[in-house]
Amino acid sequence: MMNFDNNSKTDRVLAASLKCFKQYGFKRTSMADIAQAADMSRPTLYNLFKNKSDIFRSLSERFQGFTLDAVKTSLKQNISIEARFTAAILARIAPFYALAHDSAHGQELFDLTKSTAADINTKANTSFLSLIEASISAAITNGEIDAKPHGLSSVDLAHILTSGAFGLKEGAQDFSHYETLLNKMVALISKGLSPQNSSTGS
Repeated sequence: MMNFDNNSKTDRVLAASLKCFKQYGFKRTSMADIAQAADMSRPTLYNLFKNKSDIFRSLSERFQGFTLDAVKTSLKQNISIEARFTAAILARIAPFYALAHDSAHGQELFDLTKSTAADINTKANTSFLSLIEASISAAITNGEIDAKPHGLSSVDLAHILTSGAFGLKEGAQDFSHYETLLNKMVALISKGLSPQNSSTGS
């Protein structure tokens, strides 16, 4: 998970707020609770953040950045394209799944990312799509996949892959089931785009 620098007052607040939000929920957590958990005075806390929503948005930015950095790392791995895309998708989705299910207030926090931090979430999803598209484009260029027979561009494939990955969450019974479905989906797409399959069909 995310690392926080205890020597940074801002990081202490973010770490404390995450702990409080998971323990009490966003609505029931007060600025006084966060200040106490961060071991600082309320005036000091208010010098750093205007209110709970301001803290949540900063926490969301940090969380989104954490997942996107993990996606970039996954896409740089020297492994099969199937394993690479599966790892990248899990790097993006798994932390949010954990957030929503590791706390009794997880769903509230998850919902807040789509309201209080909606713009941050949208921007991060756009960045995620761009990272996947760039990786697909590189895979087409180096011959790992062949999209020509299907009339698909790297942008098309990125949309199909990411939309499918997010959509699978709705029907998954739990995270283990989601991983199973994701592996099958990526394997199916990868097999269909395999250069060997393209040459065989021509």
